[in-house]
Amino acid sequence: MPILHRYSKRNMYYVFTEIKGKIVVFQLTSDGEQKLRTAGIFPGKTFGRALLLDLYRSGDAYTYGRGLDPMEEEFGPRQLEFDFAKDPEPESLFPLCAVCSSPDDLHFVEIKGNNHYATILCSDCRMSQRGSTDTSIPISLVTKGVLKRLLEVKHIEKKDASVSNYQSLLDAEFKEKWDASTRRKKVKQKEKLFETERA
Repeated sequence: MPILHRYSKRNMYYVFTEIKGKIVVFQLTSDGEQKLRTAGIFPGKTFGRALLLDLYRSGDAYTYGRGLDPMEEEFGPRQLEFDFAKDPEPESLFPLCAVCSSPDDLHFVEIKGNNHYATILCSDCRMSQRGSTDTSIPISLVTKGVLKRLLEVKHIEKKDASVSNYQSLLDAEFKEKWDASTRRKKVKQKEKLFETERA
């Protein structure tokens, strides 16, 4: 399960998770941080992968190159602890590079040439395809509407599995997961209130 952490030197947060046996770091926007706080998720706590997927889908969680923000120089001892319990949500829902399966710095890419199709590639694989790419847009900017429009405007009829999987992710509805997390937070608050009244 993903774990929320706070930078030791700045009032900013990031998430550690495991995808395909690799530890991946997601940076959070201020909106992403607020969504997690509202759901009762604070630094050091694990949370369901579906919530991270939803943050990723909305652009509120994103990968920053291949690790933590370079402005962060030191980590507290607890910041590098991992406790990736089994998560009921499959990690396969996360978008990955169609060539090397990396989750880092992904772009929606239009490949031109003998084959005209859409794919999702990491920065290294984009470099290797440099001569045949036409359109390249960071995946965090590719919403459901943008993707549909891109496919229409660029007359892209073929797409590989990486794009089809990402379309499925964009179509997914994670509202129930957020609501369930918020309900659990309210129940805990009520339990604490009753404990205080008894004391």
